[in-house]
Amino acid sequence: MKESKNRSFLSEKRLSHMGFDAAKCDFSRCKGECLTKCPYVSYDEKETKEQISALINGEMAPILKECITCAACNEYCPLGANPWDLILWRQEQTQVLGIPNNAKPASDWLVKPKIVRPGKPGGALISLCGIYEVVPQQEFLTGIMFDETTLIGGGDYCCGFTETHLGRGSRPYEFLPTLVKNLADAAKEYGVSEIVFTHDACYNVLTTVAIQDRIEVPFKPVHILEYIRNWLRDHKDKITPLNMKMAYQGGCTTRYAAKEGEIWRDWLEEILSLIGVTCVEDKRKYTGDNRLCCCCSIFHTQHERAMKFQHMNIQDAIDAGAEGYCFICPACVSVMRMTCKEMNLTPYYITQLVKMALKEDLGKAGTAAFGYPVK
Repeated sequence: MKESKNRSFLSEKRLSHMGFDAAKCDFSRCKGECLTKCPYVSYDEKETKEQISALINGEMAPILKECITCAACNEYCPLGANPWDLILWRQEQTQVLGIPNNAKPASDWLVKPKIVRPGKPGGALISLCGIYEVVPQQEFLTGIMFDETTLIGGGDYCCGFTETHLGRGSRPYEFLPTLVKNLADAAKEYGVSEIVFTHDACYNVLTTVAIQDRIEVPFKPVHILEYIRNWLRDHKDKITPLNMKMAYQGGCTTRYAAKEGEIWRDWLEEILSLIGVTCVEDKRKYTGDNRLCCCCSIFHTQHERAMKFQHMNIQDAIDAGAEGYCFICPACVSVMRMTCKEMNLTPYYITQLVKMALKEDLGKAGTAAFGYPVK
């Protein structure tokens, strides 16, 4: 591709706090996989390179409106250029999605009042972020796995990564130093060296993004799936195998997982194995790098399009022999649970599925918090 003043600028600055690396975006070494592999648009190699070239040069391109913000193109790119971060940056620059800053309920999550559910000395400290009412996290985090834990939540602990689904990508990067300080203060207050995160976005912001931005995190972030996996390893005698077949939904922020070591998928699949659930992901079309998004970003603005992909996703799980659909993300379960129900595939939030294997009452929240408003 042609060099330009803008491209030279981007190569030097690397979009500051964003992850796109123009120096790696070399069209002579790729076939436009970032968009040719995207299941939500239909671009050939030539069209893809025209789209990305336009964005690099500061021009408008249709992909800005067509992108559903799932970040899959970062994984599809064979050169590691992180093209979604470029799309996201241009979306914010142009405000092309037209979503107001005070759109509810997303704007509330950033300023949610602080909540604390005290646990016992020595118990784990769990952060609920600011999205603790997207699904009823305080009800989900009950039972013997969480008896001794302390829960904290609110805007002060909100990573803000949901803003990326609204075409506003800078917030999680700009707030990250403050987020780290707020959480470090909480760790000190409760006398812990680790914090467990219920939302995959928070965990990955404090690991992958923090490393990328060279921000030191003075506590160990622990994924809720790792916490559950470790608890089950230590309490195998309390498990009654469920003998079920299950598919699972990998949220968009799982695409920010580390490239080495254990990640969300390893913890989740071990959890399912421990509780006697057979995973059918190896029989699915839409799995691994090809997993489909829940479409929360377009659920209200492009509802028909969102339903098309939800139906494709859930039908794929049914065709693979799934008897239920497991969710690890509050946003995913909140926008897909009704579609699952309509297609006769029971949705299960991960904590509720594990409680079933522990013979615990699921309470009013049930398997997926049907009837609870998203707040």
